[in-house]
Amino acid sequence: MSTYLPLLTEILVLILIFAAASELSAPVRRRIAPDRTGLAGLVRHLLRPGLVLLLTPAVVWLVQRWPAGAAWLAANPRHASGWETLWLGVLVLALIEAVVRQAVALRGRAWPVPDLLENILRAVLVMLLAFLVLKVELGWDIGPLLASTALITAVLGFALQGVLGNLLAGMSLHVTRTVKPGDWIDIGGLEGQVQRTNWRETRLTTVGGYEMVVPNSKVAEAVVHILNQPTPLRRHSIEVGASYADEPDVVIAALEAAAREVAEVLDEPAPEALLSAYLDFGINYQLRYWTRQYHRRAWIDAQVGRHVWYKFKRRGIEIPFPMSDKLLNDFMEVVYHQRKLGAETEDLAAIVDDLLASDLHTKLFADAQGRPLLERADYERLAPLVRRERYTHGETLLSQGDDGEDFYVLVDGRLAGRIDAGAGRSPVVFTVAPGSVVGEMSLLTGEPRSATLETDTGCELLRLDRKAFVTLLGMREEIPGRLADLAAARAAANRAAADALRASEHDADVGRREHAGILRRLLGFLGR
Repeated sequence: MSTYLPLLTEILVLILIFAAASELSAPVRRRIAPDRTGLAGLVRHLLRPGLVLLLTPAVVWLVQRWPAGAAWLAANPRHASGWETLWLGVLVLALIEAVVRQAVALRGRAWPVPDLLENILRAVLVMLLAFLVLKVELGWDIGPLLASTALITAVLGFALQGVLGNLLAGMSLHVTRTVKPGDWIDIGGLEGQVQRTNWRETRLTTVGGYEMVVPNSKVAEAVVHILNQPTPLRRHSIEVGASYADEPDVVIAALEAAAREVAEVLDEPAPEALLSAYLDFGINYQLRYWTRQYHRRAWIDAQVGRHVWYKFKRRGIEIPFPMSDKLLNDFMEVVYHQRKLGAETEDLAAIVDDLLASDLHTKLFADAQGRPLLERADYERLAPLVRRERYTHGETLLSQGDDGEDFYVLVDGRLAGRIDAGAGRSPVVFTVAPGSVVGEMSLLTGEPRSATLETDTGCELLRLDRKAFVTLLGMREEIPGRLADLAAARAAANRAAADALRASEHDADVGRREHAGILRRLLGFLGR
């Protein structure tokens, strides 16, 4: 073994110089050739293994000038030749690597080999080159050296199982590029941003600013959730409850508006809220929205939740709380008694205000000069018979051809109307604005519904049934005649809109007969 000691010492010194020079040369390489093209790029790639290539002539010169070194080289010329051959081989390997790197750079591609694997391959090639010099240049039998190396490797491998496991795992992670510096990852509940990886470990910085060291073996065997790949676009989801007294459309609109208030929430894809469950104490909703900062989801979700509370507070939406069985039973008993009160719990004053502001007051129950036939006191008598109803968008309020026993006053929202004129003819479409009265023609004429009405938006309507209609008819003596005039004119307008009849003298006769028939029907409601 003593015969190998000089050359082994030289190899060890070579490796140490190689590693140290590689670290020292990094700033020099960046200053010499910041770009990766042309001759400067080739020089930079050539210098990647380190300044050891430039230091080689200086080392040889120093050894030759050192008396002991010169004497040793003179006494061992083959060792001097082997030393020079080894360094020449290292230079050739560096030149090959530089040429390959330059070719990849000229094609506009990133270098595909990770730094860790690159260093391992370079060390292995230098080691193989050293063994080749021992065998060919010096003529030594390297069999015992390989055998002793294998034995030492086995002993070290058994003693350093954990270290080697981390090393192999690190090599695997670098080859596959599973995680890279800058990635936000979640490893078994540990979440942070990758700062750097080496042969043994992966270092993370958590959102709390703590630095965590995770062995590569743990990273390799765990399910790694990469939070910013393949894109940083991620969906958040929070659950919010609301009481049964609050309309789903109103709650959904408030939730989506709250999400849009937060700057980190994206407009596209747009936030959306869904009704997720009916619970004993309320209705559960799920609010979904998208961001590009999923690692900050706790803060973003908190901001959205804060806006939800304020939106609910301003819109009178109640967030329920879980109840015990006894408290729930007491609560339901109160609700039961409140429901038995019926119309007395309605906001009658608001109903009266809505009726006075509608076409029912200003057009339908008005004389030929447009003066209202009814006063506020009359509507206060009518209000207990009126029901306030809410509809979500997309619901059908009236269907053409159905019988009609009630009519509506549109308080809020918009209705989309359609009149089917028959086969081969395009339907007549129209919209209904707030304040309009719809569905009254079926009560006035006794005919089926003449149009289909659907809610184009969420709508609030006042529904008046036959009893409320009869109450209206009996409030003034002149009301039946006035309604008969309006109904006859409306019927003629509907026929014209549907192109069912053409304007002619015959149409006037039809209008007079309709007026008489409608008047008889209305007086019949009153028993006259």
